[in-house]
Amino acid sequence: KYSNLSYDTLVNLEKEINEEKNKLIDDLKKVKKSIYDDLENNNASNIEQKKSKARILKNRLDNTNNRLDYLKNQTETKFMEDKFRKFLGSKKKYDIYEKFLMYVIISILGLIVFDLLINKDNTISLYIFYIDLACCIYFLSDLTLRYRFSRNKKWFWDTYWLDILTSIPVPPAGQIVRAGRFIRLLRLLRMTRIVRVFLFMWRGMEKLQDVINVPLLKKSLKLALTMVIIGAIVITWAEGTSDNSVGNIFDSSWWSFISIFTGAFGPIYNPSTAIGRVMTVILVV
Repeated sequence: KYSNLSYDTLVNLEKEINEEKNKLIDDLKKVKKSIYDDLENNNASNIEQKKSKARILKNRLDNTNNRLDYLKNQTETKFMEDKFRKFLGSKKKYDIYEKFLMYVIISILGLIVFDLLINKDNTISLYIFYIDLACCIYFLSDLTLRYRFSRNKKWFWDTYWLDILTSIPVPPAGQIVRAGRFIRLLRLLRMTRIVRVFLFMWRGMEKLQDVINVPLLKKSLKLALTMVIIGAIVITWAEGTSDNSVGNIFDSSWWSFISIFTGAFGPIYNPSTAIGRVMTVILVV
């Protein structure tokens, strides 16, 4: 695993993969030039074979680019972590710090989910918000240190923008309603907290890169989220009325989510129009 290698070793590996990438680019250019020359000379006998070779080289180049991107990320991470370890004084202290950070993230995520799905008491929601606020201050302090220790600041923003986003506290919707302000934001605010939970989990996937195919998993989740949104918009437009369970975009999103992930849309709403039924089939399939 790259994460177990030293910074110097990662830099050398990066150079080797860059050399491999450049060689593949040169080979691909030669094959393409050969194909163009055969076409100009009306020599089609070996074109299919050369096209097949070009496709193989292109696939190898794509895989090499993926490896290089992952390796660059590991190199920058290793540089930042080495600086962080020196700041804390030892590897053991750094490991304890990382575990503590992970436990804090899991704990506050559990509290937010509890507040969203189970809790009905506004007072408890307010206490959870205060705990969340304290955790967010801790997260932002941690990110400030990581920014300071990173070698490439652009890499930091590209990598940690999601961490920064999830470190912004969202107040409980019940408190805003009780205060008599922004009542119309109740649903939107609740949706914002749900999105924050999703982003927390998305952020945590980076830790699983060495175990599962995270890029494929993320593509699948992006597709599912896109289909939830499209399904909600279409069903609201086609069948939404004030007296049914898909009368607004928030209820329709729940219907769309259930349709995709369980297929059990019937108890919530059974479409009656052609457009609604076609959309249902697409979501379920």
